[in-house]
Parts: sequence; C-alpha cells; structure tokens
Amino acid sequence: MGISLKTHKMLWGRSGNRCALPTCRKNLVEDETQTDDASIVGDEAHIVAREEDGPRGKSTLTPEERDKYDNLILMCKVHHKMIDDQPLEYTVDKLHQMKAEHLEWVTKNLSPDIDKQKDDEIYATYIDKWIQLADINNWKNWSSFVLGGGQPQISVKQFENLKELNEYILSRVWPKRYDKIEFAFINFRVVMNDFINVFSIYKEKIGDEEDPMYNTEKFYKRLEEWDEEKYDQLSKQFDFHVDLVQDLMCEMTRAANYLCDQIRKQLSSSFRINEGVLLIETGPDMSFSYKTVRLEFDTTDQAIIKYPGLEKFMETRQERGYHFGNGVSKKYLKQKFD
Repeated sequence: MGISLKTHKMLWGRSGNRCALPTCRKNLVEDETQTDDASIVGDEAHIVAREEDGPRGKSTLTPEERDKYDNLILMCKVHHKMIDDQPLEYTVDKLHQMKAEHLEWVTKNLSPDIDKQKDDEIYATYIDKWIQLADINNWKNWSSFVLGGGQPQISVKQFENLKELNEYILSRVWPKRYDKIEFAFINFRVVMNDFINVFSIYKEKIGDEEDPMYNTEKFYKRLEEWDEEKYDQLSKQFDFHVDLVQDLMCEMTRAANYLCDQIRKQLSSSFRINEGVLLIETGPDMSFSYKTVRLEFDTTDQAIIKYPGLEKFMETRQERGYHFGNGVSKKYLKQKFD
C-alpha cells in the first residue's frame, strides 16, 4: 500500500523537516520562491528495507509494518544513500537510536507547534480512511462499472464501503483548522449519500457469492402482461434513473478531486502529485468505444461547488459539467422519499 498520509505527516512533522543524522540536521524543505514551488530535498528512509534483499531487509516485519512510522527515519538524500550503502555501520538498532535522539533534539531546539501537529495527524487519519473506503487509488476502474453499458453496477463490497464511509465522515470530530478541507469532506459525503440512496432504489444482487455485484434492475421488464404505453413509460423512467445515477457518479468525482485539491493546498502539497487527478471512463457507446474524462469544478466559489441537494442537482446538472441526463422527475422524487 505504501506510506500513508498520516505516516508521512507524523514523520516529517515530528522530525521538524530535518535530517536525523546528528552531524547534518539539514532542513529538507526549501521554501517556495516567487517563481517556483517549495522543493523537497529529503527522503522517508526505511530502517528495515521494504524488500528483504534491501539494506537491513532480513526481518520478521510484514510488508505493511515496513511502511509504518516506527520503521521510517527522515534523512537528506545524501545520508539516505549513505546509511543504505553502509548497513553494517548503520544497523537497525543504531538507526532507531538516532531517530529517538533526533526527535528529542527537535522538541528541545525547534519548539514545534504541537497542536498543529496533532491536528494534521487527525486530518491525515481521516484522509487515509477516505482513500481506503472510497478506493481512491482504483477510482477509474470501479466507477467505470457505474458509468458503462447503460446499466450501472458496483461491487457489493465497494457499495458497503461507501455506506461505511458515509457514516464515518458524518461522525467525524473536526479540528476546525482547515476549513476548506472540512467543507470538501462534507460536500463529498452529501453527494455520496444521494448516490447511495438513488442507486439503492433499483439495485439487485447478481454474480457468485465470492464476488457479488449490485446491478441496476431493468424494472420495465416486470410487466406481466404486455402494455406498450406502460412499457414505454417505464423504459423512459429507467433511462432517467440510469442517467441520474451516472450524473451523481460524475458529481462525486468532481467533489473527490476538489477534496484532493484542498488537501494539497492546506495539508500536503505532494498529495497524489504522482498519481494525478481522478479520472472516469465511460462506454462502450454505440460505436463500442470508450472515453476517458477529467472532471473538476471550473470555479473556486464554494457557493457554486457546494452540492445543492438532489432536486436542485437534477435541475442544474448540465451546468455543472460533463453529464448524462437532464430534467427533474417529481414522480421519481416522490418514489425516493416516500
């Protein structure tokens, strides 16, 4: 899984952004200039290597434990290479001792903002949980089942994870330090809540027990006796439902990318820089082709970014960016809320 955001914030914050080697202690973050962003000149070095054939790699630590805070030490790039080139000199015990002494030095000499560090770690904990339950690192793949084929699908596991995430975000105690991150989290949750509720109306379980899916039932096929007018009416209702589910998936993607932006601006400038923005894939269309789409808000105005609720969203979805449908179904809303 790699190093989590919480672990990253713990390591850099508690280490004072300094190299842990006593003879160095170089500041590892070069401030931004008028023309360039800040520069990171340090590494999150492993005490026990990530791989068994790496420096100090022979250990009983699991792959997950090797990426935890206790197994990491902050070093400048020069001394990171040195400790890895000289593992007999820089043993596991010696590096742990070096780290402990460095943390003590930071506390005594740099007067760190303990309250800010605590808040940063709380936000990072919430973000890591969001990454896990929303499957952010696999977003394009799982959302493609919602957006493809004209019959939205989602794995039972992912759907239950979204329901868990919905309650998790709703119950958070916010530190009130980064208001835009908190706004973005709450906005994402409100969209997700409507996505869950709308998708649930016509969901049916399909597939085997090992990997079941929720499928969107073609409810217009329920007719026991042929009635062309009723069939056409239900078919249009089904198309409206599919478009709405997919439009909520698009809005949730925009909300997720907005949250990523706020994390970069307020908490961690390198957050998902390598991975980039979340993308979606739609299709196949009538020509059996697929389309990859980037969805972001084209404004920074929170009044516009804020999800307006389901009925207003149906009215304005075509104005919010890439979309599948339009219009409001009063009957649909009545069915949903009864």
